[in-house]
Amino acid sequence: MRRLAVLFVLLLTSLPLFAQDRGRDDDWRNRPADRDGYRRHSRRAADNAFEITPFAGYRWGGTIFAGETRLFHVDADVAPSGAFGVDLAIPVNDNGLKIELMADHQASHLERESGLFDPGTNLADVDVTYFQAGVQIPFAQSRNARPFVVLGAGIANIDPQVTGVSSESRFAASAGVGVKLPITDNVGFKILGRGFYTALENDDADCVICDYVYDRNFYQGEVNVGVTFSF
Repeated sequence: MRRLAVLFVLLLTSLPLFAQDRGRDDDWRNRPADRDGYRRHSRRAADNAFEITPFAGYRWGGTIFAGETRLFHVDADVAPSGAFGVDLAIPVNDNGLKIELMADHQASHLERESGLFDPGTNLADVDVTYFQAGVQIPFAQSRNARPFVVLGAGIANIDPQVTGVSSESRFAASAGVGVKLPITDNVGFKILGRGFYTALENDDADCVICDYVYDRNFYQGEVNVGVTFSF
């Protein structure tokens, strides 16, 4: 009985020492410097990760002028509609700079421009698809948001659904601003606004200077939202 009492007393005297050591361990783990280091490590891991982002959005703009092609005798506007696609971001350095490969498709129709509040005349269905490569340039990174600028170039494929008419591919460039919103280390949202420029050559041999007097190239804008998977 006396031995049990001695052991019990020794146990009681050792508990405060154990708690003190454990408290020091917890304090060491919860130091602000260590939390900041963990956050920097998480951001660096995200910056070095490959990203694949399926996205959907809304695209507007785009006019095929009568003087540019023999498709129609009137100017034809691409009706605003939904768009969808996917992009792949490949890391280049530890600062978040990434190469982007992107495909972006819109299924819409061409319509003749009408008066204010009047419905346009549906001329034909049309598909507009961009295939581009470019760079994502981050700026002002934080823990909860990673804004970036994107610049790209490639081709635009314009495919009117008209009998006897084939699709055409032209040089296209784009620029935009977006933000990545991480949910976990491997999943997040990406919101992007982008403008597209496509060069359309003039089909009128008698109007060599028309391209310099009138800007009749093909312009579109798009806003999209995607889910980013990092690996």
